[in-house]
Amino acid sequence: MKVFQTEFLKSEILELNEIIMSGQLGFGPNVSKFENRFEDFSKKKYNIATNSASASAFMIFSYLKEKYGPCDVYTPSLAFTSPAWAAKHFGHNIIWIDIDNNLLFDCKDYREKRKKNKKQKKQVVMPILYSGVSNIKDWNLYGDEIVVTDSAHCITPSIPSDFIFFSFHTYKPICSSDGGMISTDQDGAQEYFNRYRNFGRINKNNTYDISQEGFKFYMNNLNASIALISMEKYHSNLEIRKSNFSSLANKYDLLDHDEGSSYYFASLLDIEADKINEKYELARHYPMLHKTTHFKDGTNLPNTEKLHKRIVNLPLWKHL
Repeated sequence: MKVFQTEFLKSEILELNEIIMSGQLGFGPNVSKFENRFEDFSKKKYNIATNSASASAFMIFSYLKEKYGPCDVYTPSLAFTSPAWAAKHFGHNIIWIDIDNNLLFDCKDYREKRKKNKKQKKQVVMPILYSGVSNIKDWNLYGDEIVVTDSAHCITPSIPSDFIFFSFHTYKPICSSDGGMISTDQDGAQEYFNRYRNFGRINKNNTYDISQEGFKFYMNNLNASIALISMEKYHSNLEIRKSNFSSLANKYDLLDHDEGSSYYFASLLDIEADKINEKYELARHYPMLHKTTHFKDGTNLPNTEKLHKRIVNLPLWKHL
């Protein structure tokens, strides 16, 4: 509750109390309202609210499997586990890509690995907008890829994408107790995701039919209400994040953020990172997935392995 107490005014707490007292805690009107308003951030025609970024990634890779069969998915190992797990779960082939010196998807490594890949599968690229940046410098693909952008750290991505998924967890630039979003311009995909997040149901007479796979992945009305309140404060809080970043940049050699960044956190590279993180109780995002027990496959990612032990992430959010 600490985050909500610092972010929300008394009037907003009363507004949430009204939602609770109304009993509209499942799928309700504020879900659609949040989806409609989020188009200003995603710049995509369709925005489908979910209960988490993990659920969003799960549905995207389910859709890609149904439409194209197993795909080759190129993605960095410096990432949260659920998107890669979802890809693996649906039988897609994960090809780990190294990171550049800004901890982002290395297009040079991708192009080299793509040249060696002779399999006739659909090619999917999944960059991670680490720390909240909105784009990746020197973004250079072949042009035939499907781009699925992990934008859990950034609310305003500018990288060209077919699908984007977002996170609204507690400390994110737009926050709720939990929640996610899929954004896309594809008509058929939008219908698939809307059905999937609601158990695969479609209304039929006075009951419903199950037309496809699905699960309880929709965002509930309470979380949508919290996210709507947080959305109204996004731009003012962004200025605070930017100011905090500038102050830190005067003291430390921080990695770059771009004009459209959400400034989720500031990162620096230091050989004493372990000591710094322990002293100030800072979290390193994330373990290297290609080194974990579940994903380990012998891949060698030299820059990822060199830089990972040097990462220090500094918080930029208001209450800190």
